[in-house]
Amino acid sequence: MNCLTQRQLIAYMEDRLSPVNKRNIESHLDHCTHCQHQLEQWIDELHQTEETMWEDSLSANMDQKIIQMLSPHPVRVLNPVIPSHQPPAWKQRSITIMKRMTLAAAALTVVVSGGMLVSPTFASYVHAAFTNSPIGKADPVALVSNSFLQKLADKGIAQAAKNGFAQSVEVSTTDQGLTFTVHEVVADPLRISIAASLKDKNGKPTDGFLSQMIRRDKKEQVITIKDKQGNVLKPVESSANDEDWHNVMYTDTGTMSLNRELRSYFADISEIPDELIVEFNIKQLGDIKGNWKLSVPVDMKKAKAATKTHEINKTYTTPQGLKLDVKQMTFAPSGMEMVVDRSNTDNQRKEYSYELVNEKGTVVAAWDSDAVTRKASKQSNVIPYLKWDHTRSTENGTRDFHYFQPIDESQSLTFKLGSVYTEETAKLNAKLDTDRLEKKEVITAEVQGDQFTFKKYQKDPNAVVDFEGYDGYHRVNDDGSTTKVEGYHLTFEATLSPDTAAMGPYQYWTITDETGKKYEDADYLIDKTEYENGRAIFGGSIFLKNLTSLPKQLIITSEKRMVEHKNVEWEVPIYDGK
Repeated sequence: MNCLTQRQLIAYMEDRLSPVNKRNIESHLDHCTHCQHQLEQWIDELHQTEETMWEDSLSANMDQKIIQMLSPHPVRVLNPVIPSHQPPAWKQRSITIMKRMTLAAAALTVVVSGGMLVSPTFASYVHAAFTNSPIGKADPVALVSNSFLQKLADKGIAQAAKNGFAQSVEVSTTDQGLTFTVHEVVADPLRISIAASLKDKNGKPTDGFLSQMIRRDKKEQVITIKDKQGNVLKPVESSANDEDWHNVMYTDTGTMSLNRELRSYFADISEIPDELIVEFNIKQLGDIKGNWKLSVPVDMKKAKAATKTHEINKTYTTPQGLKLDVKQMTFAPSGMEMVVDRSNTDNQRKEYSYELVNEKGTVVAAWDSDAVTRKASKQSNVIPYLKWDHTRSTENGTRDFHYFQPIDESQSLTFKLGSVYTEETAKLNAKLDTDRLEKKEVITAEVQGDQFTFKKYQKDPNAVVDFEGYDGYHRVNDDGSTTKVEGYHLTFEATLSPDTAAMGPYQYWTITDETGKKYEDADYLIDKTEYENGRAIFGGSIFLKNLTSLPKQLIITSEKRMVEHKNVEWEVPIYDGK
């Protein structure tokens, strides 16, 4: 199945598509759990960044005062059209985030460009909205003049830039009338952030290279990281993520940021060289072929000197047989790394959550399994966007790397274990008579406190996607057109028991018929992930591709499920502060 590209999703979120292409995108999203997940993840990251940016920066009524100063035109999001029907969850949340982020950006743009920063108090509010307050005791040092990353990046990179770790680069290359420029770099042993732009012959910014350049990097090695001697650096393990540069385009400034982690390149932080070189070798920008090649030197000495690692080595084995060894924590200019080793007394899957609590009892950071539905997740203050190499193999198990936004080093910290998730035996055996399904009957199953309902899929007459020619499950082709895929469509809802982990139960499902034939070519299309009263609720549909004739029964079985053991009592001091 051809999934949506990052460029298509970004264009959809930024409302830059034609009506036809927008409908095609929504058609695909209505029927693709992978792309829904990608969009949901991006929305959650935007939401998390938005909340972090504003929660401690503006007074309770400051945003309303700004809004009151805005004309209702042409900022059309201030007066949205109320739809006649309720869009699906993924679309409603994307609309909400778009409106909130656009409104916030519009408000600050009007205030800043209008020269209204007269009051020092008000100026500090706006400044804090972009950069947050400095963390730690270190006094800020000299700034890069007009730093892009201090204004545009997440709070960890912004803080590092504010504290003097931004490096002005300003190197350019021009071909075919297009000039690619790298303006600025912030890098420390954990990650790197690059501010760049692309302008046409008239000096007008363009975002044509936003997604294509990064997508081609997976095949053509558009961006290469080297040491000073010219050796190409690769992640320590072959399975590590060596192509994931996250990119964000800021259309108001014509600047984009390129971000990725550096930690996976080195088994130990002490191995990081004093100088890195980031090479760009771009042969196509949008539809234009050419040759844009430049090298960006990155001085790591200052950031390395400011990075401190503290050994912890506290161990505990939970009643569920999960052994945890809290190894160390590293404070770097743009964030903090926690390293935890884990091993099991058996071969069953086990995961965990924890909090970092200061001496006042305040949770300053928290980690949770990425498999937990976002609404149930305990994660807090994690670094968004970047795809960290979270786990590496060790002789006795695995080593987990968790990354948080900068934490005040002057406070004492305690590691407090939260939940332990274990893989347990399940007994789901739902027999779905297809003649009952065809009669639109609802078939229910309940096992171990988990409740499931199944029925034949029916197109919602009020569906967001409703255009001529649309009559079922489609895939989106590279040219934006859609192709219908034949198969059989079921809808389901799962309400999990309070002790079942808020992780999609369908990950363990097997589908067979009464003869034992397996149906492995199936897509799970999830449109509901809720968490209410301690119970996770998942909803969506199952599409059995290329199923042209129905068996007498469709049998859904599961031999495993994930169970959450809450409030496992173990806490230990891990850091005394300065």
